[in-house]
Amino acid sequence: MRMFKKEEGFTLVELMVVVLIIGILVAIAIPVFNAARDNAQLRACHANQRTVEGAVQQWRAANVGGTVGADWAALMGQLVSDYVQVIPVCPAGGTYSWNGTVVACTEHAHY
Repeated sequence: MRMFKKEEGFTLVELMVVVLIIGILVAIAIPVFNAARDNAQLRACHANQRTVEGAVQQWRAANVGGTVGADWAALMGQLVSDYVQVIPVCPAGGTYSWNGTVVACTEHAHY
């Protein structure tokens, strides 16, 4: 009785080369992904700031002589429902503050 030896499949060296290539690609991709995510969060935060500042300008035009709230909570109380649908939240977890003229974020400062 003869035994046939099948020589199909990959060698250990070939599999190790494939794993090495995948590791190199992952090492390159993760920092690029993180940078893209950080950039997207920064741009979204700045867009939120511009939206609130635009809403304040609209409120001031509609309420000539009125005063805008002195802090973030008071400002949002005046703007939500008429000028802003929801209170904006920083995508990176920062908190917004209002100093009477601009909106600033603890993570991204002011645009």
